[in-house]
Amino acid sequence: MVKIVITADNHLGKYYKKLLPEKLQERRKRLRDAFEEVVNFAIEEKVDIFVQAGDLFDSPNPRNQDLTFVAREFSKMTKNHIKIYAIGGNHDAPNMLESDSYPIRIFEEAGLIKTFSSQSTINYEIFEKDGLNILISGLSHDPRRKGRIDPIEKAIIPSDFPKENNLIKLLILHYSFEKFAHPKAQEPQVSIGTLDLLPFDIYIIGHLHEQNTYRFANKHVIIPGSTERFEFGEENLTPGFYLLTIENKKINYEHIKVKAQPMRNMEIRLTEIISENPTNSIIERIINNSHKDLLLKCKLIGEISLSLYRSINFNKILEAGINSNFLFDLDTQNLRIKGEEIHTLPAPETSVDKNLEMITKKYMEESPEDKDIIIEALNWLKEELKNREIML
Repeated sequence: MVKIVITADNHLGKYYKKLLPEKLQERRKRLRDAFEEVVNFAIEEKVDIFVQAGDLFDSPNPRNQDLTFVAREFSKMTKNHIKIYAIGGNHDAPNMLESDSYPIRIFEEAGLIKTFSSQSTINYEIFEKDGLNILISGLSHDPRRKGRIDPIEKAIIPSDFPKENNLIKLLILHYSFEKFAHPKAQEPQVSIGTLDLLPFDIYIIGHLHEQNTYRFANKHVIIPGSTERFEFGEENLTPGFYLLTIENKKINYEHIKVKAQPMRNMEIRLTEIISENPTNSIIERIINNSHKDLLLKCKLIGEISLSLYRSINFNKILEAGINSNFLFDLDTQNLRIKGEEIHTLPAPETSVDKNLEMITKKYMEESPEDKDIIIEALNWLKEELKNREIML
C-alpha cells in the first residue's frame, strides 16, 4: 500500500490590512499551525508521499520566518522517509517566469523536495514501493495564461513518457476546474475534456479553496481545498487535506479536517433597529455574536432615513467590534439613505500621514531588522485612520 497526503492553498504569510501587528503575527502563526497539523498527520500515519499542490505561500517573496518554518517541516518529513512533491501556485508564482525563481525551488536545492516548476512541460518521477509503481508529475501555475481558457490544453508530454499500463499516473496542477468553478469566473479553467485525453489516472488540483472530488471515465480528480478560511465568503468551507491510499491499483481517498479559526458573517437590518438609540442597539447585536477568537464581518443593510443615518455613530460601532473580536469588518455597502446613495469621501493626505511616514522612516533606520513589521504597522495605522473617517 502507498499512502499519500495531499494539501494545497496554505497561503503562509498572508497579510490582513485590518489586523493590528500583534494580531497579524498571531494569525500568521495559525496558518503555520494548520500546515504543521498536516505534516504531523503525515508523519504519524507513516505516509510515503506528501503532495503540495501550489500556493504554499501567499506571496512569491515569502518572509524569512515562513521560509524557515517550511524548511523545518519539510526536514521533519524527509527524516521520516516521506517523499515530498510540490508545484508553484498563482499566489507564489514569481513575476519572472524562469522556473528557478519559484520560492519552493529553494527547498529542492536543499535536497528536501522534488518540484515540478515547468509551466508547459509535464515532467515526472516514478515512485516504487512493494511492487507498486506510481508516476508522479506536475505543472506549476503559469501567470501568463489569462481569461477563460484551458491552461493545460497544449501541455507538452515528453517523448520518453512511460506508456505501461502497470503504472498509476498522477498529475499535480494549480488551476480552477470547470466542474466546480464559479460560472462567471474569468480565469483559466481545466476542462474535463482535456483531462480525459491526457494519460493520467489521478488529477490533484490546487487553487479552489473548497475541497471536492470528481470521477469520470475511471479517472479521479481530487481538490484538497485550503487549510484555513481566508476570506469572509469562505465561512462555510471545511479546511483540511486528503489522505489518498493506493493498494493493488485500488484507489481510495478521505478528507481530513484541520482546526481552523472560527469565522462568521452577520447581517443587521437597520429597519429593525430601535430608532431611539440605534448605535447601542447595533453594538448590542454585534457583541452578542462576538468572541475574542472570531473573524467577524457585520453587514448593515436596509434603506433608512437621513435623520436615522446621522444619528448612528459608526466609529463607536467599529471600535466595539474590533475590541470584541480577533478581526472585525463593518460592511455598509448595502446601506442606503432613502432616495440617494451613501458615499464615503476619501480623506486628503494630512499632516498626520506625513508624520507617520517620517516616524516610520526614522524607526527603519534605527532598526532595519524590523523593517517588515514596521511597514505592516504603518499600513495598519493608515487603514485604521481611513476607517475612522466621518461618513457623509
